[in-house]
Amino acid sequence: MDLALYDEQEGYYTARISNIGFRGDFSTSASMSDLPARRLAEHWRSVCRDFDRNLPVIEIGGGNGSMASAFGRAVGLWERLRLRYYMVDKSARLRQLQALVGGSMVRVFPDMESALRHAGGRAFIFCNELADAFPARRFCFRSGVWNELGLSVQQGAICWQERECSQLPASGVFSAWAKEGQFVEVHESFHRWLTAWQPFWKCGVFVNIDYGGACAELYYRKPGGSLRGYFAHTLLDAEEILSVAGRCDITADVNFSDLEELARRVPGDRVQLITQRDYLLPCADLSDEVQRRLLAVPGPGDHFRVLITRRTE
Repeated sequence: MDLALYDEQEGYYTARISNIGFRGDFSTSASMSDLPARRLAEHWRSVCRDFDRNLPVIEIGGGNGSMASAFGRAVGLWERLRLRYYMVDKSARLRQLQALVGGSMVRVFPDMESALRHAGGRAFIFCNELADAFPARRFCFRSGVWNELGLSVQQGAICWQERECSQLPASGVFSAWAKEGQFVEVHESFHRWLTAWQPFWKCGVFVNIDYGGACAELYYRKPGGSLRGYFAHTLLDAEEILSVAGRCDITADVNFSDLEELARRVPGDRVQLITQRDYLLPCADLSDEVQRRLLAVPGPGDHFRVLITRRTE
C-alpha cells in the first residue's frame, strides 16, 4: 500500500493524482461543500479566544486546497490578515497545487515537525480523511490465530498471500473481531506518525475527521474487511485494486478506538469523540441539499467521526 500510494515514480499520490472531487477519482466533504471549512473556522476562533492568542492553523493532507480556500473565505478580512495558515503534505505534487491555490495566505511544508517549528509549537491542527490513506496492515482470523496478508507474484500476477504473524501490532481489533474468516486492517503507520510529532506540539487543538468508527462496530457486515480502492469514482474491492495499484486511491476504515486510546495516553490532554453530524450541525444550513447529505444518519453524518484533542501548556 505504501508503494502503491507513495512511490516517487509510480505512487498514486506522488506521481499520478491530478485532482480531487468531480474531476478526480474520489470526493471529500471539503470538495463538496464549504460547511466543514466554516465549522473549522468557527472552532478556530473559539480556541483562539480560549487560549487568548491568535493560534496558527495547520492543515494536514490538504488535497487540492479546497479546504484552505473555503477557510479563508469563512474568516473576516482582519482575521485573514492575521492568519498564519500552514499546510502539510507528503506529496510534492499536491504541495505544488496547494501553494498555487492558497497563494500568499498559505505556507506549505513536507512534514509536521517543520510546520510546528514555524508555529512555535502552538497551533490549531486539523485533518480531513487523512488516516484512511496511510498504509494499513491486513489480517485474517483462521483456525484460532491471526494471519497477516502479504503479496506474492504467481504466474505473472500479483495476488494476496497469508502468512503467520509472530507479533501483532497494538490494536483492540484483534480481541473484538476474533471470528473465523474475518479480515481486519490496522493503521499502524498512522499510529507511528502521530506519535512522532506529538512532542513538538505544545498546546492547541487537534481535530481529526475521517470515516470509520469504534472498534466494536467497525466490521459489522464486513467479513472481508474494509480495504478498498477508488478509480474514476468507481469502488474497487481488495482483489480489484491489485491490478490497478499505483493508478487508484487505496483506503480502509479508521479504528477510532485505537486513536482515542493513543490520545488519552498523554497526561492532561482532553479528548472527545463525536459524529460528523454533531460537529457540523452548529454551522449547517438545513435548506442546502449537499449540507443535509453530509449530516445524514445513517450516512456521512455518523459514518464519519471527529476526534478532538485539546492540549494546554
